[in-house]
Amino acid sequence: MNFAIGEEKTKSQWLNENPCMIKVVITNTEVNGIITTTKEEKLECKDGYDGPNYWELFAQFYYSGITVPAYCRPYARPNHPFKTPGMLCLNENGVWEKQ
Repeated sequence: MNFAIGEEKTKSQWLNENPCMIKVVITNTEVNGIITTTKEEKLECKDGYDGPNYWELFAQFYYSGITVPAYCRPYARPNHPFKTPGMLCLNENGVWEKQ
């Protein structure tokens, strides 16, 4: 098998150098005589990492520069004594944190 252009490598050598692969799954479903074909592409890695989620990608894009202000949203705090809203901010790792 030739997994790389030029040098001949075994599949295990190629996988050691490329720990993540895109797995393509094609499924056919039939409902009321209508056949639907679905193609799903999923990133699979040896270490179990399945790629960044939406908010991680958003944070990478939004926090691309040093001068970008924090991305924050208010949230309701019905049990707060003054009923004032709190703030949730997205950090650089794509995790929402209370401020």
